[in-house]
Amino acid sequence: MEIVKKMIPCDCQNTGCKEFSGCCFVATELVRITGGEDDPIHLMFVGQGAGREEDINMNPKNTLHQPFVGKAGAYLRNMVKFLWDNGIAVNIAISNSVRFHPLDGKKDRAPTDGELKECMPILDRDIDAVKPKTLIALGASTTNALAPETVEQSMGKIIGTQYIYKNINVIPLYHPSFLTRNYGKFFPEQSGNYHVRCVNILKKAALDAISA
Repeated sequence: MEIVKKMIPCDCQNTGCKEFSGCCFVATELVRITGGEDDPIHLMFVGQGAGREEDINMNPKNTLHQPFVGKAGAYLRNMVKFLWDNGIAVNIAISNSVRFHPLDGKKDRAPTDGELKECMPILDRDIDAVKPKTLIALGASTTNALAPETVEQSMGKIIGTQYIYKNINVIPLYHPSFLTRNYGKFFPEQSGNYHVRCVNILKKAALDAISA
């Protein structure tokens, strides 16, 4: 299986953003396994923001500014590999709703509505370039940004349901960081309810996107 990766760099020039000077400028990553650059991207995963491992101030060797490179990223990428290993040949993109590391002191936090508003034009540009069949919204803040009608609804009730953003299907899913907190590393045979629901939702979303 040949895996071809490409990065769309975050070239934000919004110097008026209070996070600009410390922004990680995390890229959108494209991963194709079914051929050339003209083959469609079936699923585009959109996370909350850069994490500690993506933060270039803490990890200066991360010159590609690759998204989802920590524990949560490993869980997400192993879920995708699980699809591939089961014959579901899906091309993916991985991105974030904000491109910096949202922190409250030293503690991770969700991006504010104002921060999402500042960063969403970059995500919109990448979505327009990638043209995914389906957007997978990882976590509550990203889901709320892509599907405002989900605000104040619990993730447990809305994961796997379908919404529309820019005429593209949006499917909410638990953020991989939530899964790592519950299960540690990804194991295909994991029987936990959150894990099983997410894998089954991804299987259906991938198959639907391939057939669309």
